[in-house]
Amino acid sequence: MPKLLKTWKGLSSFKWMMAMLVLAPAVSFAQTEEQDEEYEELEAFVMTGSRIARLDMEPVAPVIQLNAESLENTGFSTVGDALRSLSFNNGQALTPTDSGVSFTPGVSTINVRGIGNNQTLVLVNGRRAAPYAAPGFDGLQTVFDLNSIPAGAIDSIEILKDGASAIYGSDAVAGVVNVRLKRDYQGMNVVAQVGDYFDTGAFMRKFSATLGTADAKSSFLVSVDFMDQQAVFAGDLDFSKNADQTSRAHKADPKYVVDGLEASGMGSLDEYLAGIGFTDPISDGWFDTRSSRGFPGYVNVPGVGRRTFLDPTNNPTADGAVNAANLFNYQTASGLYPEFRRFSFYTRATRDLTDNLEAFLELSFSRVESEVYAAQTPVDIETSRGLDEGDGMIIPSYNAFNPWGVDINNGRRRLVENAARLSDVTSDTPRIVAGVTGLLPDFATGDWSWEAGMVYSKNSVNVNNIAAADSRLQQALMGLTRNGDGSLAWNPNTALEERVYYNWFGINEQAMADYIEIYNPNSASMEMYSYDANLSGTILELPGGNMGFSVGAEHRIERWDNIKTDLNATGDILGGSEGTSSLGDRDVTAFYAEFSLPVTKQLEFQLAGRYEMYSDDGFEKDIRPKIGFKYRPLDWLVIKGSYNESFKAPDLAYLFTASSTSFSSSQVFDPVTGTQIDQIQVVTAGNPDLGPETSDNYFAGIVLEPKGRLDGLVFSAEYFEMDRSNMLAQLSDFFGYAEFLQGDFEGNPTFAGKVVRDSVTNQVLFIRDDYANISESKYKGYDFSLSYTYETENLGRFFARWDATYLDSFTIDGGEQVGSYLVPEWRHTMALNWSRGDWSASFYGILIDEMVRQLSFGNVYTADDVLLLQYTVKSQFVANLSATYSGFAGTEITVGVNNILNDEAPVDPFAGVGALAGVSYTEPAFWYVRMSYDF
Repeated sequence: MPKLLKTWKGLSSFKWMMAMLVLAPAVSFAQTEEQDEEYEELEAFVMTGSRIARLDMEPVAPVIQLNAESLENTGFSTVGDALRSLSFNNGQALTPTDSGVSFTPGVSTINVRGIGNNQTLVLVNGRRAAPYAAPGFDGLQTVFDLNSIPAGAIDSIEILKDGASAIYGSDAVAGVVNVRLKRDYQGMNVVAQVGDYFDTGAFMRKFSATLGTADAKSSFLVSVDFMDQQAVFAGDLDFSKNADQTSRAHKADPKYVVDGLEASGMGSLDEYLAGIGFTDPISDGWFDTRSSRGFPGYVNVPGVGRRTFLDPTNNPTADGAVNAANLFNYQTASGLYPEFRRFSFYTRATRDLTDNLEAFLELSFSRVESEVYAAQTPVDIETSRGLDEGDGMIIPSYNAFNPWGVDINNGRRRLVENAARLSDVTSDTPRIVAGVTGLLPDFATGDWSWEAGMVYSKNSVNVNNIAAADSRLQQALMGLTRNGDGSLAWNPNTALEERVYYNWFGINEQAMADYIEIYNPNSASMEMYSYDANLSGTILELPGGNMGFSVGAEHRIERWDNIKTDLNATGDILGGSEGTSSLGDRDVTAFYAEFSLPVTKQLEFQLAGRYEMYSDDGFEKDIRPKIGFKYRPLDWLVIKGSYNESFKAPDLAYLFTASSTSFSSSQVFDPVTGTQIDQIQVVTAGNPDLGPETSDNYFAGIVLEPKGRLDGLVFSAEYFEMDRSNMLAQLSDFFGYAEFLQGDFEGNPTFAGKVVRDSVTNQVLFIRDDYANISESKYKGYDFSLSYTYETENLGRFFARWDATYLDSFTIDGGEQVGSYLVPEWRHTMALNWSRGDWSASFYGILIDEMVRQLSFGNVYTADDVLLLQYTVKSQFVANLSATYSGFAGTEITVGVNNILNDEAPVDPFAGVGALAGVSYTEPAFWYVRMSYDF
């Protein structure tokens, strides 16, 4: 660890640091009077993190700004990819990669500070936009889809890296992303871009056009953009084409450990490993993650045991069966990056009604279409329903391909006759913003401005799934009837000997596959109405300047629904989860105020508070405060700090979801019946009694801008701390399902009502695992930034920038996360830009620290120590390079390659695609050509 960080690591108390910074004005040297110079009059502007217009480019809050050129220089084709590359996104985000069976296929999110995809507030032109309607992550979390932003209209993006509930309300725990769309553009610009991943044939096309005009009283702007990206399948790339990662696992340095100690050199542990038949993780076969739901399928025959056939057969016999499981490489048919299309437009119009009054209107619409593929449907007989809800699936004794002549109610198979599962997703996001803004007469120390507006925003998600039905497979196993056209149908009156039966051990005809296949459309919508009014100006003069003041009110209405079909409600989806339709709504009314207090020329304070009233029952009504300061003891040094209280209201899905069902992934012993349960059904429902998650956020930082020979150099170091409480969690975050059953058996009140059993047989029907406010976390970290601009007479202009985030500590309920799975200790980004005349070039690099993953297999080494399998997801470096020529009249041509070294993502042998999507960069090299023309 660098010596500087060893020193900072001891500063565990933010309050000590804040005290030293606040005392700094008393011990600093006085600053000399500035000499009289002529200045161009600047217009005050509002930056994210404050509602008060200011002239100072260095705000109190930690804000970074990326303009459209900066986004382009990263090389990435989408806003989501560009934002996820920033160093402070040190957690797993939701990406289209490996999204075939996710709750939100094709979605693109940001995870600031790694504390959750729903903990960052996304604004468009300073106002909320509708989030993605279909809950993601755990099927209950509401996230914002960055694909819904009209990308061609983006002027800049401001990112506040601090909690901001005092300014913006709920969701702004980790920070705020404010997307500013173009406003005052005049002229016309057209951009076209093509590109492709190396060795995949996944061609990409992008096009955007922007037109703006204005006269003395009016302005008008319209922007349209289109993007089409063809799909990449897991089988197209070496690292993802095989679910058996045994040949690659050595790159992750796997080992057995106990309490962090390696097995080597510990004779007693070596003896223990040998006693249970373990040698090393690779030869022991842990990294072959192919599915046991393979082909031909296997069954557990009552009184006989597991039986299958090594090759597909149309004549299965009891004597020809073997005790085996045919593993299935699901990656052969799985998608990696979905087929993706986006169309959006944005228009803004303004009109001066009087000299001091202006009306504005913004209209935007975005449609995102994704086609997400997953491997063919898996079937577990024991967890699938039969003909009717409540019945279990069986292969009946009279099935022509059942050679044992008994009903079979346990087995697994992959429906290889059917095509890969497809989720055809369409997401529509219309948005209307209308309002008026004006100036008030100078009745105090300066002009006052006001604004009132309304927003209507909605996101609608329609998912048409091509899947298979339990009941139809059960009918096929019981025998179908052949129609005259060759198709198959269910007719229970057909004689057994005349039926066409589903062959569990062979390849079935296409008519059988067609009968089982179904379309299962689902939809969700999130609708938002909001009304706001704001007044800001200056109220009195202080020694350091005019006191800024802003006050305002907001009212917001949110309405959400998640519509499921009867197939979902009755659990009649093979390989899918049960779930019923849900809906909910809430109203929020808020009042806020903010002060900017320049007490001296060098010292400024920011005070803000927000009071919110929710329609949710039992919500505490409280003021969320913020206090911050900025101190400039020297013209090249700025010291800043803040404290604020943030909160996160439970997403509507956490409150109102009627039912969501999943299954455990391993066997669990039931102490009541004395039996092993292969998979336990887990039911999660909304909890209307949930309260808000709360957070105390602390920030301190310095900014240095040396003059003289180092003019153009800027360095900043920032400290962040978040203490979060009342976090939403499930009991399964702390206890295994075996502990649920044991605790319920022993009468432990913690598990009361969590295990639901059949009243007659006492068998477990399901485990109830709802969310509650029962968790807490602490986060401490540092952001560093160093940039330098160097102008030369002959060689051109050079700009270099390095940004890094170091995570000192991140605990969840006392357990340290730093350096573990999903949480790298360091993340870096590096940018180098050069320009001279008509030529320019850009380099953008990402460096992600290594992460260690530990998995428990439940093998107890001692009474307290559990044997773990540990491996390392290695560090990763990604380099993007581009060059631009603008010597043609009005035309700019850029040629670039992302991941120019074409390095594979570091191996994660237990990840679905062989790499850690959403944290590591998984894309292969990608070339592109972009042309821009100004009319």
